[in-house]
Amino acid sequence: MPTITLDEDAIDEILYLARVNDTAELDKYLSELSTQTKHAKADLVAAAVDPYSNNTALHYAAANGHSDVIKVALSYNADDDKAPTPALINALNGAGNTPLHWAAVNGHLQCVKMLIQSGADVTIINAAGHDAVFEAEINDKQDVVDWLLGAVEALEQGVGREGEAMQDNAAESSSNDPGAASAASAASANGVESVTRQMEGMNTNASSQGG
Repeated sequence: MPTITLDEDAIDEILYLARVNDTAELDKYLSELSTQTKHAKADLVAAAVDPYSNNTALHYAAANGHSDVIKVALSYNADDDKAPTPALINALNGAGNTPLHWAAVNGHLQCVKMLIQSGADVTIINAAGHDAVFEAEINDKQDVVDWLLGAVEALEQGVGREGEAMQDNAAESSSNDPGAASAASAASANGVESVTRQMEGMNTNASSQGG
């Protein structure tokens, strides 16, 4: 993504429109700004960061349950045939919270689903030492907790199936390459172990709530 510097007025306008859920005006403004600056709308959204709080348009949309804004903001990447950049979907504000943290803590399940399906990282820890699951749990957003844990469990099962397929393929060629099966087995174990560690990391015993 190219480095873009927006002036204060442009940043304020993008963040304001995201916060008040005015998707039509947001799209119109970004289209005009894109024409003026020759930058893609996806890059403009990513560049609109509050200089004091480090909040982005996705933070405000997620915090307020504005799934339409999230959908529109992420659609700009689809228009450019590219996935949302980690810098956008997993952006950290001044308290270390991602948009997913804010969607989870406020119980906005639809926003949580959209962010996860677009590549949000559920294992990111904020400045208080909390991931999105724990923030949802201590704020009694049980539907969000259940869905997130289910999503991670599905990921773990997918990694397991992928590892089994690797082992099967390696077994077929083991007569020609004796090391293939052991390599596939190690890759499978490492993949499942990695996701398991992520799930364990969500069961934190931290007692203080982040700001």
